[in-house]
Amino acid sequence: MLYLFLAIIAASTYSILFKLFACREIDSLQAIAFNYLTGAVLGVLFSLGTLSEGVVLRGTEWGASVVMGVMFLAAFVLMARSTARVGVSVTTVAARVALVIPVVCSCLMLPNQTEPRWGAIVIILLALVMVIWQQKPQQATTQQKRSSVSTFLLPLGVFLLFGANNFCLKWTQNGMSSAGGAEQLSAAIFLFAALTGGGYYLTTTHKPTFSWRAMLGGVALGVANFFTTYCMILGLAILPSGLFFPVYHVGIVTLVTMLGVFIFGERLSKMQIVGLGIAIIGIVAFFV
Repeated sequence: MLYLFLAIIAASTYSILFKLFACREIDSLQAIAFNYLTGAVLGVLFSLGTLSEGVVLRGTEWGASVVMGVMFLAAFVLMARSTARVGVSVTTVAARVALVIPVVCSCLMLPNQTEPRWGAIVIILLALVMVIWQQKPQQATTQQKRSSVSTFLLPLGVFLLFGANNFCLKWTQNGMSSAGGAEQLSAAIFLFAALTGGGYYLTTTHKPTFSWRAMLGGVALGVANFFTTYCMILGLAILPSGLFFPVYHVGIVTLVTMLGVFIFGERLSKMQIVGLGIAIIGIVAFFV
């Protein structure tokens, strides 16, 4: 349970950091690149002991690391943009109700998994729509309509990518030859994400400029991000995904929403508040 608790704290921390980036106008893309570079360095340091024990990732695990590195990067870019557009509370709910994706996929594709509670899945999907839905003005302009669509699609994209990432972690961990490879897997994921993120930033930015604020923010983000992934891998090796993911996501939703409302002054509509409550009920229903 210790790894589960630490994963909740670490994941909540990086959600709040994205909100701080938006408030302080820190270049989130540059910070994300530094974030994954930091994670890669931490992963290498944590891997030194396992290398001396003869634990080495296999070819399939390296391949999975490449895919997850790109997917993790895409998820973080969407999360940063969604947090800036719709707020940390809504974005966090979208990311955490994504638990339905790994639970369903694990049941269908991995052995010895708990049968998902389909009623709870329907409840969670309903809650997701309620939380990310933004009411358009009756006389909406074309620009307002486009903005409304983006405020719906951004958290929806976060939902899909976070769910896919969580399942990929579980699938890779399930097939790993040794639990000691968790450090190397984390390092490989962050290394490929750092390379992808750095290359994307340099090729898409007209005049790249170094920012100390983005670097420091990225380092803090990288520490939280690495230990989220690391603790998830170790936690999933001990607890079944049907138990780990619900507790993990409920804890993050509750903590981050409280911080978003009481510290950052975010306002949720009545429908979003109801949706948040339904989301928590749906998540809890997974293991009741």
